[in-house]
Amino acid sequence: MDYGPNNPQGDPSGGYNPYNNNNPYNGNNPYNNPYGTPLQPAPFKTKGENMASASMILGIITLVSLLLLRLSLPFLLGGVGIILAILSKGGARKMVGKAKAGMICSITGLVLDVAFCVFAVWLVFALPKISPSLTEEVNKMCEEQYGVSYYEMMDEIYDMWDFDEVE
Repeated sequence: MDYGPNNPQGDPSGGYNPYNNNNPYNGNNPYNNPYGTPLQPAPFKTKGENMASASMILGIITLVSLLLLRLSLPFLLGGVGIILAILSKGGARKMVGKAKAGMICSITGLVLDVAFCVFAVWLVFALPKISPSLTEEVNKMCEEQYGVSYYEMMDEIYDMWDFDEVE
């Protein structure tokens, strides 16, 4: 056994170290960890993370369905999206970012849908005053599809809302 200067380890094994790969000081291990690379901690999820994600997805679908001119879908999905965003908060003081995004998208979709519905109802009643030529085209389409003219439909609506006869 050579314990002299020819043995760099200074041990009787002749310089061979079977554990050299796990040696934290050999330069192969950048983490200086004798057990290999460190484990990454699992991502921390809050209780309402799934509800916040669902709220965000429903809010996005609400906006997309509004662009596709679906009138009932934004009411339904927007309402559920708002409820999920509120429930995802739980006992916490602040909402998660996904819940805020879901809340904003859902409220925006609902407000725009209500505005669109109000505009459509206003347009139906104001159409004869705005554009008589367009009213004639709508009248022809109503007669072809429903067998009743636009004017007859409007007369029935006005008759239903006539409050002078109710006594």
